[in-house]
Amino acid sequence: MANGKAGPPKGSKNAFKGNEWSKSLKRAMARLSASEGDAQVSWRRGLDKAADKVVAAACEGQKDAWQEIANRIEGKPGQSVVLSGDPHNPIGFIERRTIKPDK
Repeated sequence: MANGKAGPPKGSKNAFKGNEWSKSLKRAMARLSASEGDAQVSWRRGLDKAADKVVAAACEGQKDAWQEIANRIEGKPGQSVVLSGDPHNPIGFIERRTIKPDK
């Protein structure tokens, strides 16, 4: 945050790279909206149509569809990690570090 603003530094192309997939999905959803005869074509209408199809698939018992709905509404379940090892020869340790801001 050298310039006092959040986000990538001026001239960085990293933000652009991440948006390409989102832009492509929005265009595809707009095409879906247009192909189904919507008077007002928009990616949000296409997204609504895709969501309708996911809900319909979930109602038909498709596991992936109802799991997607549950993950979006309730959030994905937490994953636990269990580490074990010889008590006399530990796997590792956790060190806490505090980073002081530049003045």
